[in-house]
Amino acid sequence: MIGFVGWVLRRVVAEAERLYYDPAVVLGELKALEEQLAAGLIGEEEFDRREDELLDRLAETRRRAGGQERTA
Repeated sequence: MIGFVGWVLRRVVAEAERLYYDPAVVLGELKALEEQLAAGLIGEEEFDRREDELLDRLAETRRRAGGQERTA
């Protein structure tokens, strides 16, 4: 039973990571962020902070796709 629970948890984590690092999702979030800035819903500082986070995710996505998965 414990082995099955571990397997389920590994599958859930793998799926969550797949979605989190999906380039289409990240690019969609970047577009939405730009729209929020243009609409005046967020300021430049918030935009810059969140944009940096998304660009870091996109870079990690590219590293993972290239087989250079991060170890730290």
